[in-house]
Amino acid sequence: MKLKLFRVQNFRSFEDSGWINCQDVTAVAGVNEAGKSNLLKALWKLKPAFQADNKILHSDLPKDKFDELMDAEELPVFITAKFKLEAKDLSLLKKYFPTIKPFDNFTIKRTLSGKYIVEVPVTVPTEKAQKLHDFIIKIMPGFIYYSNYGNLDSNIYLPQMLSSFNKKGVNALSPAKKRTIKLLLLYVGITPEMLKEDLPLLFSGSKLDKLTAPQLFELTKKKEEYQKLFDDAGKRLSQEFSEMWRQGDYKFEFTFEGDNLKIYVTDSMGNRAPLEERSVGMQWFLSFFLVFSLESKLFYTNTVLLLDESGMTLHGLAQQDLVHFLEGLAERNQIIYTTHSSFMIPTEHLNRAKIVYKSSDGHSVVSDDLKLNKEQTNKASLLPVKSAVGIEVSKSILSSCDPIIVLTEGEQHILTAIKNFLSGKGKIKAQRDVVFVSAGINGVEGTAQILSDDGRLPTVFLSDKKNVERVCRYLVSNTYKEEEDKIVLLTDFGSFDTIYDVVPYEIFARAAGSYLIRILDANFEIETGVPFISQVEEYATLNDYKLPETYKDEIGKRVKSFMSKNFKDIKVDRYTRKLWTRIIDKIVNP
Repeated sequence: MKLKLFRVQNFRSFEDSGWINCQDVTAVAGVNEAGKSNLLKALWKLKPAFQADNKILHSDLPKDKFDELMDAEELPVFITAKFKLEAKDLSLLKKYFPTIKPFDNFTIKRTLSGKYIVEVPVTVPTEKAQKLHDFIIKIMPGFIYYSNYGNLDSNIYLPQMLSSFNKKGVNALSPAKKRTIKLLLLYVGITPEMLKEDLPLLFSGSKLDKLTAPQLFELTKKKEEYQKLFDDAGKRLSQEFSEMWRQGDYKFEFTFEGDNLKIYVTDSMGNRAPLEERSVGMQWFLSFFLVFSLESKLFYTNTVLLLDESGMTLHGLAQQDLVHFLEGLAERNQIIYTTHSSFMIPTEHLNRAKIVYKSSDGHSVVSDDLKLNKEQTNKASLLPVKSAVGIEVSKSILSSCDPIIVLTEGEQHILTAIKNFLSGKGKIKAQRDVVFVSAGINGVEGTAQILSDDGRLPTVFLSDKKNVERVCRYLVSNTYKEEEDKIVLLTDFGSFDTIYDVVPYEIFARAAGSYLIRILDANFEIETGVPFISQVEEYATLNDYKLPETYKDEIGKRVKSFMSKNFKDIKVDRYTRKLWTRIIDKIVNP
């Protein structure tokens, strides 16, 4: 049976989520406090897999309707879900209700008072309706919600562990930790009951000298049996873990040290260390792997897994491994997970992605429309999805282009406009295209190192006279010490203050005139023969106008857009065209 659609209403921060499509794996992205957890918890409470979680609490009621609902005679529906029946379900339906016309889908609702409402697409005799409804609720998948995964420790003190399993209160192990340790023992092939029985013999410590020969023989035999289990489990875990975790080759081993079960990890360099000395991300992934690979095989039948903010401690590439792991789990159980990481949303599966955001009235909204709405209230929640796409686009562009580093976004736009214009006119030819990357004054060196291809540094173009000397001096003294020729200066081509000075004034007037009037006033006139940016800033100072921090970037963006749209109509004089050609040629072939 598959969950196809669900809708949350009147639950915590949700007034109405709208219908949400579900696949084998569904990703829900959003910022903190957008309502991601509330969405999963509403679905979880449709039918928790464990009966103890079946209660609906006062805190589940929406705060803005709390008083109204507390006085209502009948509480409203908070979750509606539509399911698609599969072959096994249809067979059961036919077996127990042979006289009812077959159907392959149903809708089920639950109210805040706990009442279920079942809707089927066929007519059902009154005398059989309740029985059919009870049957549908019974075969409907249960939901398991996880937010705490209980990281494993490398050292497990077995006597304390066994006594803690039955304890409650401050000295007890947390439920998540208990679950993880039990599954670890199950993975190894032993049970708490086995340990309890063998504990007095295995961990006799200083009493060894008091054991009889048969007791010593039995002790040795038992330890060999346990060590065989540990060795087999270590080999199995090393193999299975390596198929999921691609951030290095690691070997696991389990061993007894006194009264302790120890877990050691050896890396590809032969460094052996306890699990706790490995990264928090590895500890988390190992614990998650054990819990879900075992539980999904042994205990989760006919369930939907709801994973809240899984993988937060993992590196981006390890998060991609986690998504791959979830796809494997989804062969047996549907999965819905929340995230605010771009690495958890593969671009090849953007159809899985939903976003959660707060609307202007403060209620949570869910959407699979990845466009900004008019109020732009979903802008932050869209960031992980946009970043995921941006990463893939960047990789694609950089694999086929030579990157040229500039300081600002405005320079990036102006140079791109000039390059495209010259290329379109047939004035420049290059074996590979170039892409301009803005790095900021303090980001040039790091960006250059990241974009270096096989140790070859990218070209840096410095055009802002105020910063040229300082940035150039630093680069030549450090990263570019052996490749000074990769640094190109605008001042090599003439007495220019900024890249804006090589653009004809009439282009600024036509491309950015309306913008300049808005940030200055209608009296501003561009004067030929004077550096353009200096004119703008001097006029703003004299007239007490505060320029936006990004005004130069915005002007550059408008120039690029104008030159692209009006490519055929733009005429530049011979001097400007030659200057542009020299600049681009030098950048492409420093």
